[in-house]
Amino acid sequence: MIKPNELNLYKIPRKNSRLNKLTQLIKKKLGEIFLSQDFRDDNGNNLMIFIDDVVLSRDGRTATVFLSNFTKTNHKDDQEILGFISYNLTRIKKDFSEQIGLRYTPKLKFVFDCSRKKSFEIDELIGGLSPKTLK
Repeated sequence: MIKPNELNLYKIPRKNSRLNKLTQLIKKKLGEIFLSQDFRDDNGNNLMIFIDDVVLSRDGRTATVFLSNFTKTNHKDDQEILGFISYNLTRIKKDFSEQIGLRYTPKLKFVFDCSRKKSFEIDELIGGLSPKTLK
C-alpha cells in the first residue's frame, strides 16, 4: 500500500537519455546515407525515402527504422521499395558502421510506417466532404 507522503509518488520518471541520443544519431547517419546513395527504380526515377522514427532496443543492439515514401510520380508499393533497400543493404550497413563510430553497430531492421498513409487518406476523405453533408 502506498502512503500519501511516499517519495515514489512525486518522483519524475527519468528518460533514458543515452538511448535517445543513439536514436537521434542513427536517424541522422541513415538520413545522410540515404541522401548520399542514389536510390532509383527500374525506370530511373529517384525514390524519396524518409525516416519517420527509430526504435532502439534496451541494449542498443537492434534498431527498427520506420520509413515512409512520398513520391507521387511513381506509385511503388512498400514491398518494392523494401526490395530496393534490401538490394543495397550491404552497402548501407557498411557505410552505417563506418559513420556511426560505436563499439557495437546496431542491427538494422527496416519497416514501412503505414499510419502516415492512412492519415493522408482520412484527410482527403474529410477534405472531400461538402459543408452540406456535414449538417
